[in-house]
Amino acid sequence: MKVLLIILAIAVFVFLGVRYFLFRIGDPVNSKVSDSYFYHYRKKLIVHSPMGNWFELGYFESDADVKSFQPINRDFGKDKKNVFWKGRKQAVDYATFQVDASGIIKDKNHVYTMNGKEYNFLGIIEGADTKSYQLLDSSLPDYKRISWFRDANAVFYRGKKTEGDPVTFKPLNDAIAIDANYIYSIIHQRGDGLYAFEVDEVIRKHKRVEGEIKVVNESYVQIGNAVVSAFTKDEFTLHTFETIKSTKVIDYYTIAVNDTLIYKGIAYPEIDIQSFEPLDYGYCKDRKNVYYSGKKITGAVISAFEILSPDYAKDSKNVFYKNSIVEKADPKTFKRTSENDIWDDGTNKFRNGKILDRKLK
Repeated sequence: MKVLLIILAIAVFVFLGVRYFLFRIGDPVNSKVSDSYFYHYRKKLIVHSPMGNWFELGYFESDADVKSFQPINRDFGKDKKNVFWKGRKQAVDYATFQVDASGIIKDKNHVYTMNGKEYNFLGIIEGADTKSYQLLDSSLPDYKRISWFRDANAVFYRGKKTEGDPVTFKPLNDAIAIDANYIYSIIHQRGDGLYAFEVDEVIRKHKRVEGEIKVVNESYVQIGNAVVSAFTKDEFTLHTFETIKSTKVIDYYTIAVNDTLIYKGIAYPEIDIQSFEPLDYGYCKDRKNVYYSGKKITGAVISAFEILSPDYAKDSKNVFYKNSIVEKADPKTFKRTSENDIWDDGTNKFRNGKILDRKLK
């Protein structure tokens, strides 16, 4: 019995010790307003811990004044002198600072974005008019509505000023927007795979064409007898047809217009729609051929076709650079080297699909 009590006492002591030294948060400051601001468990200070999950999401010990601090919402708060975001003091005008119901963050001097250059600190939205800054369209779905704003002079997308007309501008889907005079591409990122990076740009691309507007899906828009998209290397395509009798959505990036398949904005007039299959890096295939950026790869063996990189592929007979055969390259031994953009088959080195030099045997 004594041994059991001793073990129990040790367990309680260890638990209390761990709690004392490791627990970072105590009671919430105001649980009705924020689930992320707390009093420290044992120190006299304010702690920001996302949803109280300090163990997985971490915590930050703020230098806010404990007596006067109150949360504004989940992540914003203020004390008698300063405004805080995620526990960090922000360089804003204290007297006029506000976060409204639509998520607009501003004071008398600036409108702010949470995607500032410095992590966990607000950034200034350049060129935004604080008096007229507002949601572009409150009827947009949630995930879009919070990205689009306007003021008296311009349209803003994710904190960046665009060329759009604030009176007539309208985002149609994930890729295309229009105003009274122009068509715009919405570019979320550039690059592929590991090399992809976010840009979030809205670029004026083409004069507005005549015709009824139909949103085909989140990638394509039909305007009259033209179909437009932004998902290409040129970041905009406009395919004009004599007449559009039908459009069929295959997936996010793929549609069929009449009898022509369009994949990531590229038209494939030769491809068999029923057997079409998208591959990586702009490659695709049907039951007869393999294609790169809309061009047939002549001579490719479909059953043995293997993509090696954004530019190189091979089958049992040949190595291909984009849609051309790499002369004198052995597909059995062809591989990337440690040198930048250099490939090797044991006999020759290659760059951009051409022999770089010949090894001495």
